[in-house]
Amino acid sequence: MPDDIRKAIPPLGQNAAPENAATIRKLYAPLLEGLMKGVETKLDVPYGDHERQKLDVYWKAGGSGKPVFVYIPGGGFVGGDKRSDPVFYGNVGGCVAREGMVGVVANYRLAPEAKWPLAAKDVESAVKWVKAHAAEFGGDPNKIVIMGHSAGAAHVATFLFDPDINGGDIVAGGMLSSGPYEVRKDESRDNVLAYFGSDTGQFDRRSSLNYVAKSKVPVAVSIAEYDPLHLITPGYDMARALTLRDGKGPRVRCFDGHNHFSTVASMGSKDDDFAKVTLEFIRTCTG
Repeated sequence: MPDDIRKAIPPLGQNAAPENAATIRKLYAPLLEGLMKGVETKLDVPYGDHERQKLDVYWKAGGSGKPVFVYIPGGGFVGGDKRSDPVFYGNVGGCVAREGMVGVVANYRLAPEAKWPLAAKDVESAVKWVKAHAAEFGGDPNKIVIMGHSAGAAHVATFLFDPDINGGDIVAGGMLSSGPYEVRKDESRDNVLAYFGSDTGQFDRRSSLNYVAKSKVPVAVSIAEYDPLHLITPGYDMARALTLRDGKGPRVRCFDGHNHFSTVASMGSKDDDFAKVTLEFIRTCTG
């Protein structure tokens, strides 16, 4: 991590506020200049009828049988976008495309219009679109790895583990980054309740943590040193559930010096700790 960024992150604290996201993007944007050179793009491809059911594809011409990496961004269940500005999150697609893979970044429907589990069902629809069209971009439909960040990680976890979706059966691996995987009985945040609802009797059913054993898909978990506390503890809860499922230590990583936004923002830059771990996991899952 460059010294100026390493020094800038701790004063921001563990706040996941939008202004902190803007600060991080301003720090990383200069490090991503030239990333998209030679990368082909196909933007705003519909995978459903709703205006939010669109995805972007990133790839380099030539070759076939490439791994495909699908990224689901966060936004607190009520916001977020696959192209929040001209750099992010195209940097995720560009990063993996430069490494000989196909990158896909997808939007999904938002609360309060879309209640649980509709965002996870959108993830399912996006992945099924990718499987059907991967070869058009040089990708292998049997080599799809998916990652979600923050609220996106919650949706990916539901996609992977929920017995009514069984998304773990159609991807080669899943990565969960800085997300919540359990709806607690004392939950009071309006944005969370807007998606999961306020009926506490349904919270256990809507918590992906309770269904980890339902899928054997390889999963990696990550958190950031300066994540909000309410997103750090779920990462370790998920790691414990994966340990019990697999009978061995899980792939879990805390990224020192990073905050909630900087891990994904760093992808494609010379600050490559997060990207290296991500790329290694993709290659491990896709052989």
